[in-house]
Amino acid sequence: MTFDNPFILNALFLIIPCFIVELGLYLIRRSRLQALGLFSGELRIKAVLSFIFFDFFLACGIIAIAGPRWGTHVVTEYYHGIDAVFAFDVSRSMLIEDVEPSRLGKAVSVAREAATNTGNARLAVAMAKDRGVLALPLTRDNNALLSFLDSLETVNMTGRGTNTESLLDAAETAFLNTSPAKRVIVLFSDGESLSGAIQSAVDRVVLRDISIVAVGLGTDEGAMPPDMMLPDGSFEPVLDGAGKPIISRRNSVVLQNMAQRSGGIYIDGNAPNAGRILTLRMREFAPEIGVGSFHIETTPRWSLFIITAIFFFILSKYMEKKRA
Repeated sequence: MTFDNPFILNALFLIIPCFIVELGLYLIRRSRLQALGLFSGELRIKAVLSFIFFDFFLACGIIAIAGPRWGTHVVTEYYHGIDAVFAFDVSRSMLIEDVEPSRLGKAVSVAREAATNTGNARLAVAMAKDRGVLALPLTRDNNALLSFLDSLETVNMTGRGTNTESLLDAAETAFLNTSPAKRVIVLFSDGESLSGAIQSAVDRVVLRDISIVAVGLGTDEGAMPPDMMLPDGSFEPVLDGAGKPIISRRNSVVLQNMAQRSGGIYIDGNAPNAGRILTLRMREFAPEIGVGSFHIETTPRWSLFIITAIFFFILSKYMEKKRA
């Protein structure tokens, strides 16, 4: 026998003080009944049985909470009918650290959690510097996907501008018309697009029945992008046309409109539970449609102890009533 929470079994020691209290109450009641001449051997037996049954009730309840398991059973794992492309904006603004550890680092963290917990969904990766590329085709190989996500957190992969139209077009190429799975593009971006016609790209996505889940990174207050390295190895700040430092802010409105128009949703990527929210939303897009694999696990038996605890509680109350 094994337990999910074995430390809870320490509570079994509480039965000892409970028994002492019960014994004290029994002795007080017995002395009163003896003074009235109403105490008998039958009452003694019923009182003792009531104490024993109540202690068994406590013991079974504690064991049930500890989560006992024994025996094994076969568990069927189902896969979700969903094809999803993680589309990353890897422009310089995504290196800003107004979100821990950075906008891009947070995006990768959210994507990793979703990839790990969405079952056997087929996943791909697209990214965009000045133009979008499909970097990893649809695959069920999570190890390959997670390894690729790790490589996205390097500074050398970032470009100066964002072309969201090109990123969406690149992500769209991952989907096959012959697949019956629900198609989703998960866009990780701060919403700043310096080139490309976003609306046209969204219209093309909608025509192919693809939904966009937009994950917004960055703060509304914004911050300056990191300095840009020049060919000679020196660094200079990123300036606008007037020579002033650029402040990059999250454009939630653009991302929300993209998601809404495509029948998708917007997720605040700054939230601590953003990865869990994305996982749940991806599962909602498509139900479980097939058997992925099987595995063996031990069978939980807590319900047996709950039933037994209720049985002993009823017996305890019955004996208490009979001796009243």
